Amino acid sequence: MKVWIDMDNAPQARYLLPLAREFERLGCETLLTARASNETLAILESEAARFHTIGSTFGKGSLRKAHGLIGRTRKLIEFVRHQGRVDLVVTASRAATTAARTLGLPSFIILDYEYVNLFFYRWARSHFVYPSVISAALLRDRGVSERRLLPFDGLKEDLTFAHVDLPSVEPYPFVNGRAGSGVRVLVRPPAEESHYYRSESLELSMALLRHLAAEEAEVVYSPRYEHQINYLDAVPRWPRDPIVLQKPVPIVQLLKAVDVVVSAGGTIVREAAFLGVPAYSIFRSQVGAVDRYLASTGRLSLLASSLDFSDLLLRRHRSLDPLRQDSRVIEGVAEAILARAALDHGSSGAPRTRRRQSSGQLPRRRPDDD
Repeated sequence: MKVWIDMDNAPQARYLLPLAREFERLGCETLLTARASNETLAILESEAARFHTIGSTFGKGSLRKAHGLIGRTRKLIEFVRHQGRVDLVVTASRAATTAARTLGLPSFIILDYEYVNLFFYRWARSHFVYPSVISAALLRDRGVSERRLLPFDGLKEDLTFAHVDLPSVEPYPFVNGRAGSGVRVLVRPPAEESHYYRSESLELSMALLRHLAAEEAEVVYSPRYEHQINYLDAVPRWPRDPIVLQKPVPIVQLLKAVDVVVSAGGTIVREAAFLGVPAYSIFRSQVGAVDRYLASTGRLSLLASSLDFSDLLLRRHRSLDPLRQDSRVIEGVAEAILARAALDHGSSGAPRTRRRQSSGQLPRRRPDDD
């Protein structure tokens, strides 16, 4: 089979690239596409991946996002039509699933947060590949057909770290000898442009910065957007100047170089928790099942207000203790996807990419007819 894998952002690249390699190990041909961003491209280039850049950042605002989504979808359709036989797509990208529906390809999305907007995935009749700690009943209640659910025992981070020799990775060498003897805290502010963003997450993030300054912690600040760097100026005094990450840093190197991770949601706090780095979430939207599971294991702490900052253990911790090592989760996920795709195709074999709608027009919205 020829598996198309599309990556919309850097976190997706971190788990989809290992999955692509697993498909190749199982004898599949892979086609990789990625939306252009400095961090995503840096990850792919550092791994010597062969990929095609399709589309760029959409910008702020619902109109720009809608225009960007439509534009990238059309580019993906046109690109894939010229790639010969393509049998399925694995992604978390709305543009790729929409393109797959137009091209008549089965699509599989990797989902680890059940409260994202599912409209495009449902409309595209995507299969949902998700950790079994997420309730299937909840997904069914949100309109996902039972036969499109594909749970797996494990977490998305089992994919991310599947091919990484963790002991051999050196901590990231922060420049100018700033190793210091203090506690180093990685801080990730909220995704302000996401549809599930709540202002309480930003307010708590700002309170956290003030608290860490008062505790004289060394902050490693990982902004999602350039304007978030300005939030550091709202702190009256920094005993230790924050380190602002201006370029992508390999995730394991980064996590080995810090003592604590505090994030307003997102992948990085789950990656830290999975690897055993003390992890705290200040995410103020609906907490997902994966975060609740990690909290139940003691690997993640959920902070609801600044009153909970007393629970932050600011102490040196520069070793990893992965939730699992040498797991075969990624192999099981890849095999399950291929088996479901083969079942969808039936005994006639996998179809070639359809050559219809050459104008690139997106299909009209209609109810999911599962």
